Amino acid sequence: MCVAVFKSLYEDQLKKLIPPHMTFAQALALGYTGRIEDRAYMDWVKTLPCVSCERPSDDPHHPTGIGMKGMGSKVPDYLVIPLCRNCHDALHHNVKGWEEVNGQQIWHAAVTMLQAIYEGRMHFD
Repeated sequence: MCVAVFKSLYEDQLKKLIPPHMTFAQALALGYTGRIEDRAYMDWVKTLPCVSCERPSDDPHHPTGIGMKGMGSKVPDYLVIPLCRNCHDALHHNVKGWEEVNGQQIWHAAVTMLQAIYEGRMHFD
């Protein structure tokens, strides 16, 4: 699903859910936006190599510790990074150590999203 379709699906709902005094960033951090999912994007990320070991990435990772997780939710699917199960487990076991070796999670999320835009998996109208 492209961003334009995502926007049209959620635009009215987001306006209703976010209190008028709150920025989108605040609402996202507090969980007001609800879960932002895109199965097609997740499936595409699974076709990429693992950012850590370059094996097939069968287990996309939602970055942690970036301030975008509301209560009981995950960060948006558009921020996942391609990881294999072993590297995903290693990241959760020692986030700081994983990032020292592989780089920050949010950097990998940005690169993955830019690749999606470059390859036409996401676009803006």
